[in-house]
Amino acid sequence: MRRIKLSFAQDVEVVFVDREMALKKIGEWAEKGVINVQVVFGPEGCGKSAWLRQSSEVLRGLGFDVIYINPVEKEFYAELV
Repeated sequence: MRRIKLSFAQDVEVVFVDREMALKKIGEWAEKGVINVQVVFGPEGCGKSAWLRQSSEVLRGLGFDVIYINPVEKEFYAELV
């Protein structure tokens, strides 16, 4: 699986390691059509939001419409094909 880089600040890219299994799972759920609610939790700063942003990239790559909302950072984006 290709690495998905995220830009967090101007001219700064972050590449997470050991993310492949978690992103692969997103792809598997999407292919199976799983719509069960998933809970993502962990301590502050462990990469939850980054993983969700990367997951949205995976889903877009599979042809899904994606709406990403992060109420903490007041961030919202939608890409509908």
